[in-house]
Parts: sequence; structure tokens; C-alpha cells
Amino acid sequence: MDESAFQQPTAQQLSAFAQGDPIAKDEIAHLVLPQLVRWAWSHYSNLPRDEVQSVVNGVLAEILCHHERYDADQSSFTTYAIHLIKLRLASLYQALKKIKEFQDSACENLPLPAYNLIDTVELNRRIERDQFFGTAMKRLEGAEKEFLRLILQGEKQQEAFAQVLARYGPIKHAGQDIKNVKARLLRKLQALAEEMGYETNDLISE
Repeated sequence: MDESAFQQPTAQQLSAFAQGDPIAKDEIAHLVLPQLVRWAWSHYSNLPRDEVQSVVNGVLAEILCHHERYDADQSSFTTYAIHLIKLRLASLYQALKKIKEFQDSACENLPLPAYNLIDTVELNRRIERDQFFGTAMKRLEGAEKEFLRLILQGEKQQEAFAQVLARYGPIKHAGQDIKNVKARLLRKLQALAEEMGYETNDLISE
């Protein structure tokens, strides 16, 4: 589906949307969501469909929540949404690529003999981590999910995390806000690890 083929909200709907009208938001969501999902599926067929749809849902929810950020004079509604979707899916691709590389590395470095107890334990731990973070990605939403992607990518710069927070609302104290989200994320990861029967110390660290 080409971007130019999208059916756009009417000028009246966009005007009401700019004022935060919940009815307009609902009408626009029903109009553009199926189109955006189909577009994303066709352009990112190498990514899991459920993950792609989750990203699209999240982006649209963010746009509807922060309606004041959209400027109809600068771009069409779907062009604006697609720009954000591309950014999120690029992050998703990098996170999944990192996980795949992690898996491939574990397979390539399988020790000889394969039944070596210490190396087998380490391999199982890596597989458990991979399964754990794959499940965590599906359970998390919003800034916490994006924080986890950045962490898995090895991101250390506070600016990268601050940019994520800025997409979800105003930042009062960047350092403290980032610390709070990370702490909340860690608690959720610990709870999930316990739910899945994993030793948290082997999977996550503060």
C-alpha cells in the first residue's frame, strides 16, 4: 500500500482533533489504524506481525494522546504517523537483530565436547535470557518497552532515554525521570522473571 493511497481524515475531523475532541480522535483512529497496519505489514514483512501491529497501535495511541504535537499544515496525518512508525520499527528491528545475533553467537560458540557441564549451563542461561526478554517485549508498552530496547542495544547515553521520555510527555527532571522509569522497568522484569520461574540474578541486573 503506497502512502499516497491513504484515506485521510476530513478537515473538520482534524480541526476537532486539534482541540482534543474525543469523538474526532475515535473517528480518526477507526479510519487510519487498519490502513497503517496494512502498510506496516507490507513494508516490514521481515518482522513479526504481532510486534509490528503493537508498534503501530502504540504510535497511534501516542499521537491521539498528544494531539497538540501534530500540525496539519506540515504533513498529512498518515505521513506524520508513518514517520513515527518507521522510527519505532527501526528500533524494533535493531532489538530483534541483536537477539538473533546473540542466538547465532551462542550456537556458533557451542563448546566441544557439547556435553561439557559448565558450557552447557552457560548456553542454557543465554537461551533463557533470550526467551525472557522476548516475552518481556510483548508484555511492556510505551516508554518502558522502548527503554528495554535501548538497554538490549547496549545504549548508555542518557540523552537517548530522554528522547524516549519526551515522546510520552513533558520532562521535569530528566535524570530523575529516567531513573524512575528504569526502576519501574526493573521491578516489572523481576516480577516477570519470577513468574516464569527464572532466577532474576541470572537474567537482569540493576
